[in-house]
Amino acid sequence: MAFDPSLLLFVPGDRPDRFGKAIASGASGAILDLEDAVALDRKAQARDDVRAFLDAHADLGAVLVRINPPHSPDGRADLAMLAGARRVAAVLVPKASDVGDLARVSDAVGDLPQIPLIETARGVVHAETIAAAPHVIALAFGPYDLASELGGVPDPDVLLPHRARILVAARAAGRWAIDGPSREYGDPSIPARDAAQARRLGYDGKLLIHPAQIAPVRDAFAPSSEEIAYARRIVEAAALTSPAVVDGTMIDTPIQVAAERLLRRAGVV
Repeated sequence: MAFDPSLLLFVPGDRPDRFGKAIASGASGAILDLEDAVALDRKAQARDDVRAFLDAHADLGAVLVRINPPHSPDGRADLAMLAGARRVAAVLVPKASDVGDLARVSDAVGDLPQIPLIETARGVVHAETIAAAPHVIALAFGPYDLASELGGVPDPDVLLPHRARILVAARAAGRWAIDGPSREYGDPSIPARDAAQARRLGYDGKLLIHPAQIAPVRDAFAPSSEEIAYARRIVEAAALTSPAVVDGTMIDTPIQVAAERLLRRAGVV
């Protein structure tokens, strides 16, 4: 299956009983997490659990693995495990600070697709070169670690400049952009609000920490029937004449490209 970055759900790497549930949850991908979701004294067990799951399943097109920082002992052990396991859809690289972090991953696992998680000040500074590195398919934004390092709060309005910079870096390199997770999952309006803002910015999807976030985030990213109809009119008009005019608006190339992207997101082209 083609990789879909829209709804990527974390599941603790030491909870193999949840792996299959995460894959079947309706998310577009399950991230088997060896980093933040696993206590220090459980790292080795989580690695064994993930390796056993990968060895037992042939279809891993919707499975990703978040390793520990690649320069750390646990990160190196995670990469060694992945190098000997069945190929997953991508490896999520936490606290990616420069291209050296990504080179360490490539040295261990070859051309396995990478998603650097930009969640440090140094990572933001180097976002453009990180996005352009070989084997990178997307950038993911990590608001909580970044806010902690900056000494601020992770509120969307506060982090908007950094969230926008990661998006621009991803687009400049032709990569997907994935927004960080919302902490709240008891009130569906909160992840829905955060996802709607991410979509308005131009993000392709969002990281999730709980299955309860799937439906509100999916709905927030899904184009409405009115948006789909209007995008179709734009694409059809642009195919007939250039420049086209729809409802008194001149349709230039950026508007056409945006309409085509919306239709792809809706799955109607």
